Amino acid sequence: MEKQFKNDYHRLIANLHRTDGYIFNFFQQKLSPFDLSVQQYIVLRHLQDVYPNTLTVSEVKERLTDHNSDVTRLIDRLVAKDLVTREVDAENRRRVNLKLTESSYRFTGEVAEQFKDFESIVSHLTDEEVKTLNTLLDKIRNK
Repeated sequence: MEKQFKNDYHRLIANLHRTDGYIFNFFQQKLSPFDLSVQQYIVLRHLQDVYPNTLTVSEVKERLTDHNSDVTRLIDRLVAKDLVTREVDAENRRRVNLKLTESSYRFTGEVAEQFKDFESIVSHLTDEEVKTLNTLLDKIRNK
């Protein structure tokens, strides 16, 4: 065990944090040419999943893994880039629906092509290691 860690549990937390940063940076490098942040891309993918239907702002927020993100500002940036439209719900005027435009639907598909090999980050792990790691990560989140 390295001296910088109090114990293996401390080392585990540090490793999880470093690995998250590594994966985040991988995604950010792929998205940089498209002028998108990781969070913006995730919102676009969620909207692409339901296209041509819509999601409400609260539905988008529920689907995000980063519960601390400022969804309103995130959506504002996507609207400013003409990637997402806001529509007031006809049945409930307090609800705002979000939708991809036809061109942003195609654009999101083009961006997604950059990630067709994203599993390469972990391709050096064996099938058994992947299963074990998935089980352990699920266990951490679902204590």
